[in-house]
Amino acid sequence: MELSICILTRNQPDLLPRCVASCLAEIEREGIASEIVIIDNASWDGSPQKAASLSPLVRVIRNQENLGFSKANNIGIRASSGKYVLILNDDTEFRPGALGLLVGVLNANPGLAGVGPKFLNPDGSFQRGNAPKRFPRLRGMVSELLNLDVVFEKFAATRDLLTNRRDENRAGAAEQIDCACLLARREALDAVGLFDEEFFFLFEDTDLCYRLKKAGWKLWYFPDAQIIHYGAASFKKVVRSERAGMYFEGLIRFFRKHSSPGRFLLFRLTLAATLCLRMPLAVLFSLSPLGRVRRRWKGTVPIYSKILRSLLFA
Repeated sequence: MELSICILTRNQPDLLPRCVASCLAEIEREGIASEIVIIDNASWDGSPQKAASLSPLVRVIRNQENLGFSKANNIGIRASSGKYVLILNDDTEFRPGALGLLVGVLNANPGLAGVGPKFLNPDGSFQRGNAPKRFPRLRGMVSELLNLDVVFEKFAATRDLLTNRRDENRAGAAEQIDCACLLARREALDAVGLFDEEFFFLFEDTDLCYRLKKAGWKLWYFPDAQIIHYGAASFKKVVRSERAGMYFEGLIRFFRKHSSPGRFLLFRLTLAATLCLRMPLAVLFSLSPLGRVRRRWKGTVPIYSKILRSLLFA
């Protein structure tokens, strides 16, 4: 078996069948010996079974509860058998020929652990949120949390110095690949271990890529291969305050795991100072006379306060 496509899903009746159909079309186009494994994180709408009816190449592994990204994907990867493993979100669709390009990169470069595509919005524009990134650095983290990276990334010098992002149009070695679509070599995954299941959601892909690079493997970003990403469809169903909590929990866990005590202390102080700068904005928006804005920011202030307390007093 050359390729195993592992698709994690939870209640995506419209997007999951389109994702599976896109994969099947790419498999047929390229003639790749493949299987598609849908890992169902306790959906109640029957969408995984409907998607599985599209082809005998598709099978479903059903979890009785939402196990999060890391644990559920690990179940799918362990149950698959391909030489390559495609870790794929259920809200994606390949542009024609993209999967073959990714497989071709790994075939031609035995030293690569994985390769990732360029992410596009449904209208064909570049999806900024899934830009190729460096590993988290303090200055890039501050820029992102204060929304300054939107300005800094417009210029190569400030993008490279002050953000964690890199040029989305340039192919080349990458520090991390977004696991919304990562084609990985099973040999590399076996060498470093799968996703760290202490990460429930967010930064688990950063952690995996960091461990791969630390072990001497390389990752590649290949923008000629393109995929449409409908944009964290499941994540959007989570309220903003919960998303913020997941983000900071994952970020803190990553720095704690991969930093020296001194660097982790610097990280805690830097993040605490940045949250103090964001707090007045969160208060202002949570009290906005505009109901839509107020609902989006509802509960954010308590989350920020909780994170601040853990950073300063834990």
